[in-house]
Amino acid sequence: MANSNAAAKILEEIIYDIFTRLPAKSIGHFRCVSKHWCSLLSDPKFIKIHLTLHSHKHLVDKLIVASHFLHTITFTHDAQGEIDVISRKLDFQQLSDHWLSVDGSCNGLVLAIRRGEAKYFINPTTLKYHKIPNFDLALPVSDSCSMYGFGYDVVNDDYKVVALSYYDIDEPDIVDTFVDIYFLRKGLWKRLGSSPYDHSLTDPASGVLVNGALHWLVSRTSNNPCVLVAFDLSDETFLEVPVPPTDYNYSFFELVPLRGRLCMFTSLSKDTITICLMEDYGVNVSWTIFRQIYMILLVHHCVQ
Repeated sequence: MANSNAAAKILEEIIYDIFTRLPAKSIGHFRCVSKHWCSLLSDPKFIKIHLTLHSHKHLVDKLIVASHFLHTITFTHDAQGEIDVISRKLDFQQLSDHWLSVDGSCNGLVLAIRRGEAKYFINPTTLKYHKIPNFDLALPVSDSCSMYGFGYDVVNDDYKVVALSYYDIDEPDIVDTFVDIYFLRKGLWKRLGSSPYDHSLTDPASGVLVNGALHWLVSRTSNNPCVLVAFDLSDETFLEVPVPPTDYNYSFFELVPLRGRLCMFTSLSKDTITICLMEDYGVNVSWTIFRQIYMILLVHHCVQ
């Protein structure tokens, strides 16, 4: 009997190891085989291991685009360098297609905004979703401007949505940018206070998730030059990040994550794009600057 139990345990470990090496789409299929496999493959510990093993595999890139509909665009690279592109519309049960934007992604989960500022966590692979409840202190949509960021707090083991909002009307009584945080595990909102920066300098932009922090281009005051700030998801504090050593006005730049690194780009002419890439996070001299001639540039949210 002991030998039988040991063999069963070894077999279970082998199956577990095989599952960790399968793509996410296959994991979704195997969850439907049995209750035991569904429980095993939905366990947070397994999900973390699977994400860690697959986070450095670059054979597949996936974009998610909101244009009334939500759809994914998957790019698969083979050994010969050929690229296969697959587009798939996402259809969620009991949710109509009124999506406005995608405002962040982390560990395969996506923060998407619907008409009326309704916010959802969605899983593009399983098509499961979670509606984020309204916040009692949220500013009126008609009189304010809001931007969001989404990421994982490794210290407290929780996903967080960070909302930055300010009044966008003439001669407002309040000029602060409010910082509100939603905790997925707790299922509640908290107002952190006001940001020490002016976030109205650039167009409302999603926070860019790199190195456990959300990044925005801001200014210290409305008259000061643009600076790059990071909001640490664990400490819930802002800190400034060194910008590239260029003479450009950074308010013309946009931020994107690129393979886990912070990237800034801008186009100040009709046919040239300037790209700045931070190789080592937080190290000023690690910024690398590229200038590339291009024809068309399309920017979408990449599913991280």
